Amino acid sequence: MAQIAIQELTMKNMYKCLELKLAEDQVDRVAPNVYSIAESKVNPNFTPYAIHLDEKVIGFVMTEYDPNEIEERKYWIPRFMIDVSYQSRGHGKEAMQQVVDMLKKNDDCHYIGLSTEPDNYSALRFYESLGFVNTGEMLEESEVILLLKV
Repeated sequence: MAQIAIQELTMKNMYKCLELKLAEDQVDRVAPNVYSIAESKVNPNFTPYAIHLDEKVIGFVMTEYDPNEIEERKYWIPRFMIDVSYQSRGHGKEAMQQVVDMLKKNDDCHYIGLSTEPDNYSALRFYESLGFVNTGEMLEESEVILLLKV
């Protein structure tokens, strides 16, 4: 059975992350992976990862840790995407659960946050299926905040 793994971004898998594609209706909802990778190089709070299905790169995720933030904002998942050809197969759910489990290992992790556009109903359903709760609070970019209490 194929295995999902969250792996550190390397020169080898970075180029594969740059080739990943979103569904047409998702393109304007998720920052391009090249932007996220560049952002992670200038902001030490961001850590990028490749999502592997066995040896194949099928997605990208970036986490954020800011020790100076309030408890609900220390751990964040600012980027998450699965290549369009691998969506709706359970891979995203397994990958996100692994990211959550990875962050939960930190002693000071009591909440994990993320955000999405309030009209992105498929993303809202996806995150809520993993236990994230829509707080109704909005980010400056007009995205709604979801929190998972761990």
